Amino acid sequence: MFARYREILALPGAAPFFWWGLLARTQMGMTGLATFLLIQIEYGSYATAGAVLGVASIGNALVAPFISRLVDAYGQSRVLQPAFAIAIAARVGLVVAAMAHAPAWVLFCVAPFFAATGSQSTLSRARWSHIVPDKHALNTAFSLESSLEEVLYIAGPALATILATMVVSWLPSIIAAATLLVGGYVFLSLRATEPPARRADAGTVPLTMAPVIDGSLHRVGISDLPPARPRRYRNPFRGHLLVTTPALVITTIVFATQGALFASVDASTVAFADELGHKRWSGVVLAVFALGSLIGGLVYGARVWTGSLASRLLWGVSAAGIGAALFHLAPNLVVLAALMFATGLVIAPTMAVGDGVVHALVPRSRVTEGMAWTRVGLDMGVAAGAWLAGLLIDRGGAADGFAVTTVAGVAGLAIMLAAWRYLRRTRAYDEEVVREVAVAH
Repeated sequence: MFARYREILALPGAAPFFWWGLLARTQMGMTGLATFLLIQIEYGSYATAGAVLGVASIGNALVAPFISRLVDAYGQSRVLQPAFAIAIAARVGLVVAAMAHAPAWVLFCVAPFFAATGSQSTLSRARWSHIVPDKHALNTAFSLESSLEEVLYIAGPALATILATMVVSWLPSIIAAATLLVGGYVFLSLRATEPPARRADAGTVPLTMAPVIDGSLHRVGISDLPPARPRRYRNPFRGHLLVTTPALVITTIVFATQGALFASVDASTVAFADELGHKRWSGVVLAVFALGSLIGGLVYGARVWTGSLASRLLWGVSAAGIGAALFHLAPNLVVLAALMFATGLVIAPTMAVGDGVVHALVPRSRVTEGMAWTRVGLDMGVAAGAWLAGLLIDRGGAADGFAVTTVAGVAGLAIMLAAWRYLRRTRAYDEEVVREVAVAH
C-alpha cells in the first residue's frame, strides 16, 4: 500500500520539503484550539475565546489569498520570510497579553496578525504540482498531504488540550510558534523545489472554463484567447480573482461547511468532556478522530481512482455530514470517540478530493492562489463554527455546540447535492493547451 507514497517521496527534493513543511504546519492544527483554550482558561469565557479565534480566522480569510497572489508572483521565500516573522511575533504577543489579562480589545487587535503566514497548506501542494510528473502521482501526493494535515488539524487540538489543561495554558501557543519558526524557515530555504515565480506572463492568460471535472485534462474553449503580451512590470493583483469562478466558489463554500464542522467539534468535545468531569480526556477523543482521518487518507491515496472528482467529493461530504450529525447522540466519551473515528475515516480523503478539484480548475501558475481560496472557506467556517459553538456552549452546554456540528454537516451535504451536476459538467483547465495557443499568437 505504501509503494506509491515511497515513489513520490523519492522524487528529487520531495522528502525534505514535505517533512519540514509538515513541521511548519503543526501550528495550523494547534493554534486554533490553543488560542481558544488560552483565552477560555485565563478569561473564563467560551464566548470571548470563540470571538478571538473568529477574529483571527477572519483576518486569515481576508489576507491569505492576497499573500498567495504575491507568492505566485514573487516566489515563496521572498514573500514569506518577513511574513512569518510578523506571524510569530503576533502569536507570542497574544500569549503575553492573555497572561497579563489585558483588555479583550487588545486580543482582538493582535489576533488578525496571525494571518501573515498566508495559506500554509497551499505551499507544499504548490511544490508537488511543480515536481510531480502525472495526475495519478499528484493524487497520491495530495492524499498524503491531506492525511497528515488532517491529523495535524485533529491531533493538534488534542495535544493543545492536553498541554493547556494538564500543564499550563500558554504552552501549546508557544510550541505552535516554535514549530512555525523552525519548520517554516527551513522549508523556505529549500529553493530547489520552489515553484518559479510568475514573471512577464503573469496575468496575460485568463482562466478559461467550460460547462467535467473527471480527473483528467481536456482541451477547452481557447479560440478566443487574446495574444500574450509580455510586460516588464508584473503586477500580482492584475486580473480577476480566481474565486469569481463558479466552480471554485462552490468548492470554497463546501470547505467552509467542513471548517465549521471541525471547529464546533473541537469546542463541543472539550465542553462535553468538561460536563462529564473528564475535561482532560477530550484530547484523547480528538486524537481518535485524527487516527480515523489518517487511516482513511492513507488508504485513499494508495489507490488509483477512476471516478469523477465531483462524485467523490459528494460522497465524502455526505459521509462526513451524516457521521457528524450523530455526535450529539453520544451518551459518553467512549461512544463519542467511536462515532468520531468512523467519521474521521472520510475527512482526509474528502479534503484530498477537494484539492484535486481545485488543481483541475486553475492554471498551474496560480495554483497557490486557487488553493488559498478553499482555505479561506475553511477558515471562515472555522471562525463561524468556533464563535457560534462557543456562544451556544456558554448558554446551553455541549449539546448546543454539537447542534452547530450537525447544521454544518447537513449544510455541506445540501450544497453538494445541489451543485454536483454542475461540478461534474465543469471542464478541467488545460494550461498546456492555453500556453501553446498563446505562443502561437
